[in-house]
Amino acid sequence: MKRGSRTLPALAVVLAIGSVAGCARQQAPAAPAPRPQGQAQDSAGGGRGGAGAPRPYARVITSEAITKDGLFKVHRIDTRLYFEIPRSELGKDIMVVQRTAAGGNTSGFFGGGPSRVVAFEREGNRILLRQRSFGIVADPSSAISQAVDALNYGPIIASFNIESWGPDSAAVIEVTKLFTTNINEFASVNQIQTDRSYIERFAVFPENINVEATQTGNQPPPSGSGPGARPTTVTTLTSWSFLKLPENPMRPRLHDRRVGLGSITHIDYSRPEHEAIERRYIRRYRLEKQNPSAAVSDPVKKIVFYIDRATPEWLVPYVIQGVTAWEPAYREAGFSNAIEGRLAPSPEEDPDFSLLDARYNVIYWRPSTVANATGGQLVDPRTGEIIKAEVNMYHNVMNLLRNWYFTQVSPLDPRAQTLPLPDSLMGRLVRYVVAHETGHAIGFPHNMKASAMYPADSIRSASFLRRMGGHVATLMDYSRFNYVAQPEDNIPVELLVPGIGPYDRFAIMWQNKPIPGAATPDDEWPTLNSWSRMQDTIPWLRWSTGDATADPFDLTEAVGDADAVKSSTLGMRNLERVVGSLLRVAEQPGKPYDLLDELYGNAVGQWGRYNNHVAAIIGGAVTWERYGTGPRFEPLDEARQRAAMDYLNRIAFRVPEMFLNPAILRRIEQEGVVNRIRNAQAGVLNSLLNPSRLNRLSEYEALADGGDAASYTIAELLADLRSGVWTEITQRNPDIDVYRRTLQRAYLNAAERAINPPEPPANAPAQARAAAEAARFSDARALLRGELSEIRRLANAAAGRTSDAMTRLHLRDIVMEIDRILDPDE
Repeated sequence: MKRGSRTLPALAVVLAIGSVAGCARQQAPAAPAPRPQGQAQDSAGGGRGGAGAPRPYARVITSEAITKDGLFKVHRIDTRLYFEIPRSELGKDIMVVQRTAAGGNTSGFFGGGPSRVVAFEREGNRILLRQRSFGIVADPSSAISQAVDALNYGPIIASFNIESWGPDSAAVIEVTKLFTTNINEFASVNQIQTDRSYIERFAVFPENINVEATQTGNQPPPSGSGPGARPTTVTTLTSWSFLKLPENPMRPRLHDRRVGLGSITHIDYSRPEHEAIERRYIRRYRLEKQNPSAAVSDPVKKIVFYIDRATPEWLVPYVIQGVTAWEPAYREAGFSNAIEGRLAPSPEEDPDFSLLDARYNVIYWRPSTVANATGGQLVDPRTGEIIKAEVNMYHNVMNLLRNWYFTQVSPLDPRAQTLPLPDSLMGRLVRYVVAHETGHAIGFPHNMKASAMYPADSIRSASFLRRMGGHVATLMDYSRFNYVAQPEDNIPVELLVPGIGPYDRFAIMWQNKPIPGAATPDDEWPTLNSWSRMQDTIPWLRWSTGDATADPFDLTEAVGDADAVKSSTLGMRNLERVVGSLLRVAEQPGKPYDLLDELYGNAVGQWGRYNNHVAAIIGGAVTWERYGTGPRFEPLDEARQRAAMDYLNRIAFRVPEMFLNPAILRRIEQEGVVNRIRNAQAGVLNSLLNPSRLNRLSEYEALADGGDAASYTIAELLADLRSGVWTEITQRNPDIDVYRRTLQRAYLNAAERAINPPEPPANAPAQARAAAEAARFSDARALLRGELSEIRRLANAAAGRTSDAMTRLHLRDIVMEIDRILDPDE
């Protein structure tokens, strides 16, 4: 193969066979092509490399060398590091995983660093480190493969002189500069200072090489610094793990939009279809049965997550349980003992072990005030095989968990009615988050639709919750704790926290279950499609629809949103109980009122979420991802939308008395409750009067055929909103309090954005420009203008009837504001 070719090896064979659509034409598998190794060269050097002649081996790798052998030999001599690369390893795909091991900042939010696939190539008396590209592919036997090769001609990251030749023509190169100079792809800081940068340590294994180095450089001044601000010095300890990718790549499995699994994408230019075909493959581990004929077998290689030894000791068992919670799902897919959590070995047990090693799945515990956790994975870009999965548990996630649990379900769990929460409860909550983030790490994105797949009444039944594994069909939803349940339901506390659900077990099966007799990804498709069709009759196996933006069943932080009106009403009952307990729980003699302030703010935020779950019903369309079997979008019927507006008028746009307790407010702030309530209500109004929502209502009305399909119209929405927000202006003697006045001003702000949308900047994304244009051409502008004119008329009249001076001034201000909105140039 010519120098610079980038056609994939074995993967090109996989991509060349058949198609998802079942096209009859097939091509025979091509033999794996060798990776490019540069120009032919004898062991004496010479050729066109531009470097001097290599020296004798003993003069380069002296007796002072510390040598370790594995993937290839690595030598350290004083401050210099050498790779001795056998001819057989040139041109092989190597994933480089870069991570910050120490330093850089004190936030605890350690930098992940980049990862890339590279290969060492020989060019005369030099070894080049070239980056690989896998986004576009072609069968090497096809004519277009030459053009694909040219596009995949990757950048050269670094060049090294061949210092000597080892046994079997192994090229010896000094690689120190890769880690201690300003090579962009390997630098963790700006403007590396070589006198303060050096190799720390290295380790060598059969599959990989790990290097750690201290890098010292500059950090730009913080944003907003004054004109005299200068860069500051920063030092990091950075790790690079060079892992050779499998020479026999895993057979990939095709992706299906009906099933929520992460994927990689290739554009194949040699498929038989009359277009460049996007082929997506799911992200998954390479699970192979020890006994292929057994229905259930241990895997050849199990999935092990190593637990950071920085994890608080008392939490380690709960973290391990969060990982092993997935084991029964893998067993249903045919793999026993497939996943395990294991405390990482100590330096005494294994001095060469590193959590940053590209071979290891890891759950880090980060000393950070960030109240969050994350999970993800690095994959073989040729096949989607998960190489290294990582979960970050930031220490203050426990604070987030405490707030969630207390605010949502403390009336249902006596353990949460005093603070701090007992360790046993906090451990259970940490286990829940670890299981969720492990789901991301093993290849699952979020599935926010799952929380709407059970009837709202059912999740108040203990027997239903036991049977289904919790109140939501998957751990991958943001459906935290069961706030729909009521104290009288007597739900056992262990069922308030979600567990592995039926969707999780389905997705693990779809991702991993072997399909006997299938030799290619296309061979697997009929079986995969039949599994996906299980959603036709089992709604809780469905996943979020990728191009849906207005599905009221696809919400975050929701429980029971199959009926958001009912579920939010029940949630409000629990929230009133929570607010009623705040002083008792959070007032602690000898301590400031920070806890009371935090919990009160969380309660107000929860009130806003419940209201927004209901607002999502207006102009909403329930979605169901299908492949050629029926409609994917179904606008909600008029009755459900009217019921949602009735709830908003009764609850969201009324003053929530539970938050107006002076005993709480005078302990936490001198002012602010009016703004808190206004902000929460403004969020609902901005959502309802969003041009995209109004445009949907207009379109649904145009497509409705009357009768049962009658739609809820913009005119009806505006009339209902007037009834709820502007109630007082039709009364005989209007008296509008401060909360309602701020609500009405928020309405005008939302209406102004819809009537006079700001011009997007020239560099705005096309989607933002299209949205602004749609707002200008929408019927909603005309209807809103007419509505404001009517509100102006009513407000003018009401100002003459009221006996309250503040109400009169407010109404006159409203009239002037409407004048300005309707005629902004005056």
